Amino acid sequence: MQIKGIKKGRTIEIFEDIDIPDGQEISLSIEAGGGFWQRLQHFRQELESEEIWIEPDVFDGVRDSSPGREVTL
Repeated sequence: MQIKGIKKGRTIEIFEDIDIPDGQEISLSIEAGGGFWQRLQHFRQELESEEIWIEPDVFDGVRDSSPGREVTL
């Protein structure tokens, strides 16, 4: 489940109703902005901490190596 809300002091106000009883303990994963580079670094840290390794040959042939179209100005 993915929900959105806004932090106000020590409270997080949720924008929509969720089907969880009052008093139910929940766990949150917080994603706060950041650009591509910060998110990439976070992703790499998660892989490293979980000892996940992606073999380089997984990406062989994924990118088109042709020079592409000619651009005229």
